[in-house]
Amino acid sequence: MASPGVASIAPAVTNTMTLKQVVDRMLVRNESIQIKQIEAEVSRKGEAAERSVYEPRFVTSVDHLDSRRQNNAQQQSSLLSIPSFSERNSTYNAGIEFLIPTGAKLNTGATLRDLRNNLQSLRTLGREYEAFVGASVSQPLLKNFGPVATGSRIRLAALISDLAFQEYRRQFMTVVGRTESAYWDLYLTQEQERLTAESIGVASAILEDNKHRAQLGQSSEIEVLKAEAGVRLREARHKEARVRRVQASGQLAILISEPSVETNVVILASDRPEPILQPLTYYESYQQAFDLNPDYIARRKQAQQEKVRLAYAKNQRLPQLDLKASYGLNGLDSTAGGAWDTVTEKGFPAWSVGMELRIPLLGGLREKSEVEAARLNQKKALLAIREVESQITSALETALLRVKLQAENITNYGAAVDFHERLLKDQRERLQMGRVDTRSVLEVEEKLFEAKLAVLDSMVQHRKGMLDLELVSGSILQTRSLDLTKTELHTRTEQAMRGEMWSQSSLERYAREVERGDYRGDASPASLPQRQWIEQLRRKPSPPSAPSRPE
Repeated sequence: MASPGVASIAPAVTNTMTLKQVVDRMLVRNESIQIKQIEAEVSRKGEAAERSVYEPRFVTSVDHLDSRRQNNAQQQSSLLSIPSFSERNSTYNAGIEFLIPTGAKLNTGATLRDLRNNLQSLRTLGREYEAFVGASVSQPLLKNFGPVATGSRIRLAALISDLAFQEYRRQFMTVVGRTESAYWDLYLTQEQERLTAESIGVASAILEDNKHRAQLGQSSEIEVLKAEAGVRLREARHKEARVRRVQASGQLAILISEPSVETNVVILASDRPEPILQPLTYYESYQQAFDLNPDYIARRKQAQQEKVRLAYAKNQRLPQLDLKASYGLNGLDSTAGGAWDTVTEKGFPAWSVGMELRIPLLGGLREKSEVEAARLNQKKALLAIREVESQITSALETALLRVKLQAENITNYGAAVDFHERLLKDQRERLQMGRVDTRSVLEVEEKLFEAKLAVLDSMVQHRKGMLDLELVSGSILQTRSLDLTKTELHTRTEQAMRGEMWSQSSLERYAREVERGDYRGDASPASLPQRQWIEQLRRKPSPPSAPSRPE
């Protein structure tokens, strides 16, 4: 019963889970994967933004000019000898401008000018309207010509998006591997705890036998003390195994974003790491690595990035030679409609064509340095591919050897277990007859315990070796039907954004509560009773010694 003024701790709940259940929980709740998922979507948005470079844009403007000036002698001779000139004009422009993959900038549009000045009254013309409809083009012929220049940012953005997707896959694979590895570690610590309990049972049985035989005068007191020491040693080992099991459960809970301090749940593993007997070949794993390993794919994407940058840098070293041309139709009338009618009659066309050349006088020092830097970066990227190839080769050999040796160890240690079980049975019978001492029997039981642990450890290490092999070959997601395409990831991310967990209001509320010091905020998966218990601990004074949390 809890002491007055002290919050009672909710009893721990045991949650026995299969490996699939653990992985499924991790897929939904692991934040590190969700962060990489969002980063991949951000890069995809960046690629979409760069592709909008060819998007046409509507441009419009209105200008008003009100001017009055004195005319000099030359101006007076050409302006009917009036001493001053005043004008009040309005200009209206509207058009469309866009870029095409050749690098040409196109502008099409129309202009209407409303002209008012003091010359019109002298010539009794009234108001005048000038209209123009036409198009102009500026086409680079050397520098900035073609998709190499205009599309370089698009290709770089696409490669950055690919890199973010591979980073998501790498993080996904890593977390899956760590989760399964933690699950098998939990299984191993559970079995260690079970075996230590069995060992305590054997030692306790020997102790009871020795006590009974000592009462009958068939054994000495020292044999009883030896048996008691064996029991105490095994009890201490059992407590250590329980601590390791709790630690392993906590590590697994963190990976599936279910900290036990919140949920008060102790996870237990129900699956057994049975050996995988499928034939493994180095060649198949090697081929898989070059198709699926995210590190290798990312290095290739980086090399492609440097290739794009080098091509662009080479293009920028060329002289800038631009072809410029324009064509349009003019119209003039005392009304705006009349001016547009004149344009449609095509009576007053105007066109121009020309070339513009720009050459750096010192040969383009900046552009030359950028080309040299791009070449060096490309070499670095190619060396990085070679480096990761060597790493994959070495890691594959190590993982394959580890899987093979641990599979053999399972058989070898299994034989040792059979031998020591028979030997322990024989030694206990001899102990009953007084032919061996207690210490010899406990030593045999200790060796049996170690052999059983070795079998379990070999089974776990065999599965971990398979995980390492799948991580290096990049097949860990594919074999579990978890691998996604970029399109599928985009669809899943959009669905998550529309859900409550990733909603803006939910995350902002969570941030506000964290600022106030609330425990993990409303976004926390903590159960209501556990949150109430935490709040009670906050409000009430701590006792001299807080009750320990049950395992």
